[in-house]
Amino acid sequence: MGKRHLWELAAAALLLTAALVIAGTNGLRWSATALACVLAALAALVVYRFAREDRRALDQAAKAVQYREQLLDTFSDSVDDIFIMLRDGGRQVEYISPNIQRLMGVSAEQLRQNPRLFRRLSAEEGDTFTRKEVYALPCGGRISRERAYIRPQTGERRWYRETLYRVVVQDAERLILVLSDRTLEQHMTGSLRHALEAAKSANEAKSHFLANMSHDIRTPLNAVQGFAALLGMDAGDPDKVRDYARKITVSSRHLLGLVNDVLDMSKIESGKTSLHVAEFHLPDLLEEIRSSVLPRIHAKDQQFDIRMQGRAPENLMGDRQRICQILLNLLTNAVQYTPEGGRIVLLIQNLPRVSPHYARLRFVVQDNGIGMSQEFIEKIFEPFTRAVSSVTNTVQGAGLGLAITKNLVDLMGGVISVDSAPGRGTVFTVEMEFAAAQRARDNQFWQQHGVTRILVVDDNEDVCLEVQGMMSGTGVGVAYTTSGLTAAEWVGEAHRRGEDYHAVLLDWQMPVIDGLETARRIREQVGPELPILIQTAHDWSGMEQAGREAGVDMFLPKPFFVSVFQDALRQLWDAPAGEAGDPAPNFLEGMRFLVAEDNDLNAEILSEMLELEGAGCERAVNGLEAVRRFEASRPGDYDMILMDVQMPEMNGYEAARRIRAGDHPRARSIPIIAMTANAFAEDVRSALDAGMDAHVAKPIDLDVLRAAMEPLLDRAHNPFIGA
Repeated sequence: MGKRHLWELAAAALLLTAALVIAGTNGLRWSATALACVLAALAALVVYRFAREDRRALDQAAKAVQYREQLLDTFSDSVDDIFIMLRDGGRQVEYISPNIQRLMGVSAEQLRQNPRLFRRLSAEEGDTFTRKEVYALPCGGRISRERAYIRPQTGERRWYRETLYRVVVQDAERLILVLSDRTLEQHMTGSLRHALEAAKSANEAKSHFLANMSHDIRTPLNAVQGFAALLGMDAGDPDKVRDYARKITVSSRHLLGLVNDVLDMSKIESGKTSLHVAEFHLPDLLEEIRSSVLPRIHAKDQQFDIRMQGRAPENLMGDRQRICQILLNLLTNAVQYTPEGGRIVLLIQNLPRVSPHYARLRFVVQDNGIGMSQEFIEKIFEPFTRAVSSVTNTVQGAGLGLAITKNLVDLMGGVISVDSAPGRGTVFTVEMEFAAAQRARDNQFWQQHGVTRILVVDDNEDVCLEVQGMMSGTGVGVAYTTSGLTAAEWVGEAHRRGEDYHAVLLDWQMPVIDGLETARRIREQVGPELPILIQTAHDWSGMEQAGREAGVDMFLPKPFFVSVFQDALRQLWDAPAGEAGDPAPNFLEGMRFLVAEDNDLNAEILSEMLELEGAGCERAVNGLEAVRRFEASRPGDYDMILMDVQMPEMNGYEAARRIRAGDHPRARSIPIIAMTANAFAEDVRSALDAGMDAHVAKPIDLDVLRAAMEPLLDRAHNPFIGA
């Protein structure tokens, strides 16, 4: 009650007293009843005034409390901290901030009605703070813990730091629990922890790698040095010289493979790896892979087979070099970890297409080798990782091949997986998608040559069915048998009825009688006009003579492709008599090269290699001299230019640009091939962008150089082809 009201009551009392005094003085007599009424009225007035003021004070206090609660609610709703006030030692909930609904997925009302709901939300057993800790907490003190909770609607796990305070509010003790969201910090801490563990693991792996590389690099180097020394001592023995040279070649290629793996991994880790997408021919890719892996297969007396399931497009868009690298890495790995006499299969499956313009292929590399443990499989794609055992310790390698493979598959948008167990062999599976080059099939070929019936002979019925499926739609009927004896009988019967087959496709290795014997028996019943072709995944170079004697016209690689079969028949039917199957002439003989090479040793090696093939060369020691020599030459002086890239005065790229921009009659037509130790995809693209026609990586392999030159021969041999 205000002071003003107290003074009013006091004045009223004084007036009443004065009135009574005056009345008494005048001799007036007041009855006791009247006096009591007056006093009661005064008392009622006083009580009414006090009650009114108390009610007003209570209303103001309630509004103040409501304001403070709204203010606290608004504040708490804008932060990620939950506030809970407890009384009676934590048994009663007095206040819960409304943001608990947003942060934990339960309402404040639910928790008020059932405080034990906290335990159900917790991802951990028991209470955060024990009763003993709560009772021992002094006034003004606090204790903290980290705890995880599960959001009931989503199952999301979130971490909170719980801090319990003991405070005094209006002479009464309260417990205030503050839950601060620490989920982001927890994730960051976890990420940093994983990164630290990964860094430690990578450092350990690299240290282990360097220790292994010391051995793996020195082994082929020792072989190169040792056999080079033996060459000098046994120079008079041609057989030993050839054997030493072969072993030096094998060792140097292994050393080159180690260096390439290390450089590839360095490119990948720096993020500088890029793809060179262009059209490629799938049969040519598989033939390159077959030719590359067969020497390793033969060295361990292993069996190798390439199979195709489904009719995949033969012309695709992709980075041919990287796809080849992926498959060779997997096949080389299979050869290394498969014992002698083992079996390795490369299976290509044509998967259902998502779009008619794209092809999905699955490449499966399967072996029956030593296999791997599940523990090692989990880290098999990590760099510098190799399985360690009494068997694998004899295998040389940097432990980078599979890591490179995984990164390349990821770069191409594909997936790779592995299934293996000790003693059960290993299966690597790669799935990738390629744009299909739009090319119409040449079905008129079969009509033009009158081909309506062929016979396929293979002891594996799946291979026969694959050929049948791939020839569907060509108008050619495909009969098949799994027996060479049956094949010879069928061909004889068809010949006697005058219904000859128009071609016979034989497998080489079959039970009872093989492909050569089958061909011999067929030739005894029909004339030389019937084309007989043997299809095999093996190297046929050693049996070509025996094949010709048995009546075989040509050997084809597995798997079967319509275009390859078509080209083989065209070659047989269109070539002059006696030319089919003859060895290809040495196109290098008589050619003249301008070689731009600043390294004397490299220039000497290349010059000797070309001269042994009957070719001549003229050397320029840098790019500027190469440009000057070419500009001073007459058309026909040089058939081709072999250009190193890194040279003094002027590098190979600039030299190629100068030649292409010059006024020489052959400036834009003479073939230029880059020869460089820069062997990455972007280096190939840089050479092509500079105006060169092909790229060959150092050290120079004559077979690889031949393959790069062959498509350019028309331009090389015709000095009158201009721009």
